[in-house]
Parts: sequence; C-alpha cells; structure tokens
Amino acid sequence: MGSITPNPKKRGYLLPPGCKDLVDVLQDKAAMASLGTRLRESGKIRAPVFRVNGRIRAPEVQVVGERGEQLGIMAVSDALRMAQSSGVDLVEISPRAKPPVCRLVDFGKFRYKMAKKTK
Repeated sequence: MGSITPNPKKRGYLLPPGCKDLVDVLQDKAAMASLGTRLRESGKIRAPVFRVNGRIRAPEVQVVGERGEQLGIMAVSDALRMAQSSGVDLVEISPRAKPPVCRLVDFGKFRYKMAKKTK
C-alpha cells in the first residue's frame, strides 16, 4: 500500500522530523488532544490564581478603573484605599508586568467571567 504523499517534492507542507506520512502527524494530534482532555478532567489544569487586595506583594502597581480607564501608577496602599472607597476589590491582573497591573473590580463577578471564559 502506498503512502498518502508519494512524492515528497510535490508536498505543499513540511512534516515534523521523524514522521514519514501525514497519518503520523494526525495520529500525534489525536493523542495530544486526548491527553489535554484527560488533564482537564483530572484537575491538573487549573484556572489562574489571582492575588486580591492584601495579597498583592508589589510596592507599586498600575491601576485600571472599573470602566477600563487608566488611573496611573500608585502605591498599593493608595490603590487599596481607592478600591475600598468604591466598594470593589483590587485584583492583580498581570503580575509579571513592570509595574504589575491591577484592576478595580468586584472579584466575585470577575471570577465568574473568567470561569466562563476558560470553559
């Protein structure tokens, strides 16, 4: 029985090293997809963990308001005071940024939206 792609010079695509046929690639993709499903079901893939209010460790943060407006870079204590006066939480959105980006949001609603987004 012949190969799916009998003439490698006529292929319009490249196969990964070690694959002789497109069938090998498709079988690998199916195996990886089933692995991802098994990891999600077993709980090894978790939703991201966000630092909220007093758990934020950076001395200064860039603050984004409730409606998406930039409020600037400020000390965490000032940002927490602003969040408390608004009746919302200060959530660290991007911890690896310099300075970290935090947002003024209701954390319950934010967590619900993130859960729906990951599903």
